Amino acid sequence: MSLTKVIDYYNQAHLDYEWVWRTHKNLSLHYGFYDQAHRTHHEALLNMNRVLANMAHIESKDKVLDAGCGIGGSSIWLAKNLGANVMGVNINESQLSKARALAEINGIQSLVHFIRRNFSDTGLESNSFDVVWGLESICYAEDKKVFLGEAKRVLKNNGRIVVADGFLKKSDLTKKERREMDIWLEGWAVPNLAEAQSFKKDLEELGFRNIVFKDITENVMPSSRRMYWAAVLAYPIAKLMCLVGLRTEVQMKNMDAAYYQQITLRDRLWFYGVFCATK
Repeated sequence: MSLTKVIDYYNQAHLDYEWVWRTHKNLSLHYGFYDQAHRTHHEALLNMNRVLANMAHIESKDKVLDAGCGIGGSSIWLAKNLGANVMGVNINESQLSKARALAEINGIQSLVHFIRRNFSDTGLESNSFDVVWGLESICYAEDKKVFLGEAKRVLKNNGRIVVADGFLKKSDLTKKERREMDIWLEGWAVPNLAEAQSFKKDLEELGFRNIVFKDITENVMPSSRRMYWAAVLAYPIAKLMCLVGLRTEVQMKNMDAAYYQQITLRDRLWFYGVFCATK
C-alpha cells in the first residue's frame, strides 16, 4: 500500500468522517473508549485520549510525538488538558493545515506544532521525546518494527510509547475471512495488521521494557457498530450518488470498510488493543 493511497483516502473520505464521526466537533478519527462514565459518541472519543494518556503517564512536563496525528485532535487534547508540549507528524498536508488552524482556534499554538514527516523516518533529533503516541495510525506502517525502531531512537531514556490499534487475532483465515479482511483494510488504505504477539516480540527485540498490553475490544464495540449501521443505512443513497458521479470509488470502498470492520471484529478475526512500553 503506497503512502499516496493513504493520503488520497483521507482526502476523499473526510466528508464521511464529518458526517458519521462528527470530526468537526470532536477532532477525532479514532474509535471511542466507552465505559460507565462515558456513554455517548462524543464522550467516548475524548475518553480514548484520556485512557491512553493515563496508561502512558503523560504530564505537563512531557514532550510528546504524536505519530500520525490526523487533524491534530489528540495533540490538541493533550496540550489543553494536560499542558503537554506536542509535536504532531503526518504525511497529509491537507490534514496538517486543518490541525494548525484548529490549534490556533483552541489557543494552544504555543504548545502544539505540526510538521510533514513520515513517522517511520522522522528525521527528528534522537533522545528528544518523553512519549511517542500512536492512536490508530501505526497500522499504516508497512513494517511495524521499522516504526518501533524510529520511536525508540527519538525517545529519551525511560521514555514511553503507547500504541492503540487493531491487531490480528486469527492468522489462519479461510478464503471468505481473508476476503472480508481485505475489503476492510483496502477500503481504509491499511497495508496490514500486526499480530499482538509479533508486535510484542518486536518491542522486546528492540530493547523496550515494562511492556503492557490491554485488550479493549469491548470498550470500542459501540464505535464499531456505529460505523456498521451508518454504512447499512446510507448504502442505497450512496450507491445512487456513485452512479451519477457524486461519490467516488474510494468513498464507496470506505463505506464497504465501515461495514466489514464490524463483521470481522464480531467474528473475532481481529481485536482492539493498547501497548505501552518503556525505553
